Amino acid sequence: MMVLRPTGFKTLLYIETADFKLYITGSLNNKKFKYINANLNLGAYLYVDSDEYDVHIKTSNDNGDLFANKGLEMRPSFFEDGVYQIFLENYTNQIIEIYHSDKQIRESITVIGNNLIGSFSFNGDIGHSCFKIKKNNREVLTFTIEVFPTKMDYMKDYKEILNEVNEEIASLVFDFLGKTFQTANLKEVFNQTGVEFTEILRNIYEQLDKAIKRIVDHPKHGVLNKEEIKNVDVAKKVSRSSINYIRKHSNNLISSNKGIIEIRGEKYVPSKVVEIKNTTTLDIYENQYVKFMLKSILVRIRLIKGNILNTYGEENEYFKILVLFENRTLRHLKCFFKDISDIPGRKSMSLVFKMSSGYKEVYYYYMMLKKGLDISEDLYEMTPKKLWKLYEIWCYMKLHRILNEIGFATIKNGIIETKDNGITLSLAQNKEAKTTYKNKNGSSVDLWYNKVYSNLPTATQRPDTVLCLRNNQDKCRVYIFDAKYRLSIDDKNIVGPMEEDINVMHRYRDAIVSEMDESMQFKYNTFGAYVMFPYSDEKEFKKHKFYKSIEKVNIGAFPMLPGSTSLIKEHIYKILNESYIESKSKLPTYDDEDYYYKFKNTNVMVVNVSDMEHLEAYKKYKFYHIPAKRLNNVRLGVEYIAFYQSKNNFRNFAGIRYYGRIKEIKRYKRNECTEIPSGRGENEDIYLRFELEEILSLNPIAPVEYGVELINYTTMYLLKNAETVHELSFKSKSEIEVYKVLKKLSKLRGMSIVRFKDYFMIGNVKVTVLNSKEARVNDDIVEIGSLYEKIKRIYLDAKNYI
Repeated sequence: MMVLRPTGFKTLLYIETADFKLYITGSLNNKKFKYINANLNLGAYLYVDSDEYDVHIKTSNDNGDLFANKGLEMRPSFFEDGVYQIFLENYTNQIIEIYHSDKQIRESITVIGNNLIGSFSFNGDIGHSCFKIKKNNREVLTFTIEVFPTKMDYMKDYKEILNEVNEEIASLVFDFLGKTFQTANLKEVFNQTGVEFTEILRNIYEQLDKAIKRIVDHPKHGVLNKEEIKNVDVAKKVSRSSINYIRKHSNNLISSNKGIIEIRGEKYVPSKVVEIKNTTTLDIYENQYVKFMLKSILVRIRLIKGNILNTYGEENEYFKILVLFENRTLRHLKCFFKDISDIPGRKSMSLVFKMSSGYKEVYYYYMMLKKGLDISEDLYEMTPKKLWKLYEIWCYMKLHRILNEIGFATIKNGIIETKDNGITLSLAQNKEAKTTYKNKNGSSVDLWYNKVYSNLPTATQRPDTVLCLRNNQDKCRVYIFDAKYRLSIDDKNIVGPMEEDINVMHRYRDAIVSEMDESMQFKYNTFGAYVMFPYSDEKEFKKHKFYKSIEKVNIGAFPMLPGSTSLIKEHIYKILNESYIESKSKLPTYDDEDYYYKFKNTNVMVVNVSDMEHLEAYKKYKFYHIPAKRLNNVRLGVEYIAFYQSKNNFRNFAGIRYYGRIKEIKRYKRNECTEIPSGRGENEDIYLRFELEEILSLNPIAPVEYGVELINYTTMYLLKNAETVHELSFKSKSEIEVYKVLKKLSKLRGMSIVRFKDYFMIGNVKVTVLNSKEARVNDDIVEIGSLYEKIKRIYLDAKNYI
């Protein structure tokens, strides 16, 4: 009977015995595996073992033809995302079964007559996969194949991701333990990983060794009461045990008139008594406990050392380090602790381990190691073969590392948490985790994992990773980074993310909103949303439409594999250095009313405040006044006043911090103002007085290289969202785009940007925004997209390199 195969399927593996034939069929080639330009010249592991049969094995070549195979290798034929059929033709009347540890694979195999057939996939599992053939419930043959990833290099990317995840875990745990260690009861754990233990041991062994030496130099000791039989004339301190001794040894009694013991009218004295003698001993519980801790550490060192030796040999760095630690620990056990007994019975902690120098440190470091042994149990239970999950965790940890590298220090770590049974990784349990960061300027950032957005107008959303920026205290910018362990190769062999994953990013931005007042209804919280997918050629991907779309609508994708993270790092640096208004300019604008509200409705008058005395009076009495010769009439449509505090007069409190809504405007003579005394010669001057409903606080708008004019105008949108005074003058999204370019250039050389009414100056270059696409640079008209290169070229020509 021949196996029925879907069109295009070839026999990949054929095994024949006296009792059965077994076929596994599938696609001969995997398109993704072929075009990611990785896994070159690899052979796949194959091992077939049977004590029952003479086995004939055939595997396919590149053309799909079967040939006899007697080795331990075949061409790569099995992939994480492939679909395969297995068929076993049974020649006997015995019950033959196919067993696999994966329940889904087992349950996909059904019995048809006397034969077995099934269709299965590996669902993201990679590495060795073992099948067992049983006859009458007895194992008669096993065969092991190797499953390859299709979206990354098996030997390079996969192993590097594993190493980076392990190293990052060890780093996070050590940092966590160093800051938040608390004592805990001793607990033996047997199912432990060695990476964390070794990393933490490397960091703490010198301190541990010093603590042990402190114990050796100044050990705790106990008093031992020793009893001996002595002649009464030499005994110094008689024990109460002497009474029992005399009762049992009456032949030692001597008759004497001075005797202290009277029997039937006769007096006696003992010739021998029990003497009690106090001696000091180091063999006490606390020293026994320290010995127990050292022996436990030594057992663990030897176990990990043996595993490394078998796999990597003696030249491995970890092996050499562990040998050193082993020898130093053995030296302590063979010297001071040689005569200390092993700890008897149940182990519990005494006050010595909380108070005594040396002992408390040894216990502290031992518990750090024990907790290090407990960590990430849940992470490793998923097994490193679940590549999609491993990739998701790696992406999160890579973003964490990028934030650290660009100057954001970890303030609160939410990746790991303490539980009664030690330290676990909350990442591994598919629940919310948040890590908080801060830079030297005080900007705060949260990095969320599995953040849940509920109470939305539509459905609950749960993106993988959320970056939340709080440069402005009341305003939070959200950027979504979603790890997707899958990729697409189109008919032109262009590699990119799946289009449906990009559509999910649009859904996130549309769905994650927050409620405003009734007139505005809802606003976007998500400023950008990006897919992270496994691809290594960053240079090639810069040509892809889903990378270019980031600049246009802030939705797109980034390739993410070890060694290929520069694009996402550049982008994170960029958004962290953008102001709220610059970031918001990328959000969709739906109609002219929205544009008018943001840039044209200049209903806020920005005024200068001369000093702190005037500011306090304005705030207290809710008004502002100005000589009419400086401001004769108020512009039509002005509803608010904002107070500008100059650098010269307010120093660290410079900028715009307060504003108020105008209630009434009137004219009066200066001497009619009772709140602020008038100066000499001012009494008859006419002033314009603004009565304000109340004075409200703003998140400070920072001053720039120059102050505002005496009177300036802006919109309420810009006032509430600006971070610098420059941004109050924006008249369009095009000006925001030009300002971003100028700011980038100014940071490279520390040049000042000066904002005039209708143009910018950067150094000696004048830049005027003409329309949504063009700007004038000095006398040349250029496209806004080419502005950076144009100004850079001007300075290069002038040998003033940027």
